[in-house]
Amino acid sequence: MTDAAQRPAWVDQSEVEIFDARETIESGGHPLPRVFSAVDKLGAGQAYAIVTPFLPAPMIDKIRAKGFRTWTEKKGPEKFVTYFALE
Repeated sequence: MTDAAQRPAWVDQSEVEIFDARETIESGGHPLPRVFSAVDKLGAGQAYAIVTPFLPAPMIDKIRAKGFRTWTEKKGPEKFVTYFALE
């Protein structure tokens, strides 16, 4: 996770689809299958972002292991936005 001053250029240069997973998580659901499906469909110049109430470290690790780059921005005490894109 980095601060806004270190925001990578690919985040701003990508077409980003955003999924706010907070309601899913708060209701006891898990967003991982939806996120995996979405990132597997990413092409060049595209990114996928997920909004969560905490840093989703295990999810980040799993997606990074699949060869994607990631970046997380903390937007508030319970709002994290994590971006995923092809390397």
